[in-house]
Amino acid sequence: PQDKEQVKLSETPTDRIRIVLVEPASPGNIGSVARVLKNTGFHDWVLVNPGVWRIDETDWMAHGATDLLDGVRVVGSLDEAIDDCHLVIGTTHRDGRFRVIDNDYRPVLHESAAVAAEGHRVAVIFGREKDGLSREELLRCQQLIRIPSAVPHPSFNLSHAVLLVAYELFRRLGAPAQRSEGPPLATVAGTNHVVHHILTALDTIGFTPFNSDVRNFERVLRRFLSRAPLERRDAAVLHRICGQIKKFSGRSSKLN
Repeated sequence: PQDKEQVKLSETPTDRIRIVLVEPASPGNIGSVARVLKNTGFHDWVLVNPGVWRIDETDWMAHGATDLLDGVRVVGSLDEAIDDCHLVIGTTHRDGRFRVIDNDYRPVLHESAAVAAEGHRVAVIFGREKDGLSREELLRCQQLIRIPSAVPHPSFNLSHAVLLVAYELFRRLGAPAQRSEGPPLATVAGTNHVVHHILTALDTIGFTPFNSDVRNFERVLRRFLSRAPLERRDAAVLHRICGQIKKFSGRSSKLN
């Protein structure tokens, strides 16, 4: 199925920025993030599996931003939080194999602001206070950023990290901007559909990944497709190729 266009023409670029907190452990941090978002003009934010979070401490730390606490969306999985987004940016301080991380996060955020100005929805994901985002969650991101620090193993408070990112986006989007036209991008849900279609098409021709590890091949495929935001027309081309593979595979099996 084609992606459903979720972005409304009446929205501003600021409306198209989404802050996602994955399993935040501290209700006080959630309140502090609400205060940060209130001061930087953002209101679209999502909590993924926060546990018991709305307590007195949350409201105290929000300090005038309880309306954002009332309006936050709570979901059970990261996919639910980002399915309708076109560009997903993950925050991390850990290096990893095949993991490309931009140490200067500001240019990435400036580019993200331009994507939002073109009419697309952008999500910035923040991981758990203790151990950040998992490898699987990082694979859901097209770009990864790191906030530099004076120590080799930084430990920014969650609300402080959100403040640095939100303020940079606020500086970029603070002035009213007219929407400029850009190519329509595939949402996360649309990209997931492309991955599934490729895997099923390859299965029909007996494709065997290295060491027969389909799960690892899927990670490689997602990493490849996440090099840059996937345009919807490119997703359509990939669907067409997969459809042809299935079609000719079916013909071949009949002849045999």
